[in-house]
Formats: sequence, C-alpha cells, structure tokens
Amino acid sequence: MSASTARMARFATICDQWEKAWTDLDGDAVAALCAEDLLYDEPALGDTRRGREHVRQHVLSMAQTFPRGSSSFTRMGLYVEVERDAIVVAWRFKGTPKGGDRAVEFHGDDRLEIGQDGLIHAYRGLYDNRLVRRLLREAQD
Repeated sequence: MSASTARMARFATICDQWEKAWTDLDGDAVAALCAEDLLYDEPALGDTRRGREHVRQHVLSMAQTFPRGSSSFTRMGLYVEVERDAIVVAWRFKGTPKGGDRAVEFHGDDRLEIGQDGLIHAYRGLYDNRLVRRLLREAQD
C-alpha cells in the first residue's frame, strides 16, 4: 500500500468513526476521537474553546434536544488537504427536536486537523447557526 493510500485509509477510518459518534449523539465517543487539548470552534457555542470536554458537552446537549433515534448525520463528502493532516467532512443533519412536530434539516462542514497520534487536535464546525435556531423555533411552534 502506498503512503498516500494509507493516509487516505486512515482519514476515512477517522471520518467513519466521527460520523457514527455524531449520528449516535455519543459525547464520549466524539470526545475519545479528540486530543485532550482540542481547539474547538463551534458556531452554537459562540466562541472558541479548548479541551475535549467542551465537544463532549455539546454532543450531550444535542442528545437532550434530539432524543435517541430521532436524528442522523449523513456524510456527503470527505476532502483531504494535500499539504498537511487535515480533512473537511461535509455533512447533512436531519432530526426532530424533543417536543417538536416536524424535522429540521441543514448541512455544514467539519474541518478536522489530525495529529500524529491519530486524534483530532482542532475542530471547526461551519454551518449557519442563525438558520438552525430559526428551524428549531419553527419545528416547536
């Protein structure tokens, strides 16, 4: 196996684990993929945080909003940076919030920087948070 093929396989495995952990809304599984000193930039939080506990808490918060089995993250693409160990995972989310009568659906990208240890050291979520908040309000009206 060539070095570039092995690199792609490694990134695809990380992406598969990332997608499963988010689809299951398993905060512990998402956090386990991240370095202890993770740099975490999440639109829903409004600022940048350090440490994998923040991503774990965000996933747990989502799990309270979207009860088990009522949501899914679907990977739409995986893009690998050529010059450094970073990937962009394009995704679509669909879920019915607790107390809501219809599903919300939106898309975004996760930019993940992978360390030599195979863990995610920087995570930046990219999506329209104002749209998400509006969709959640409408689903619960």
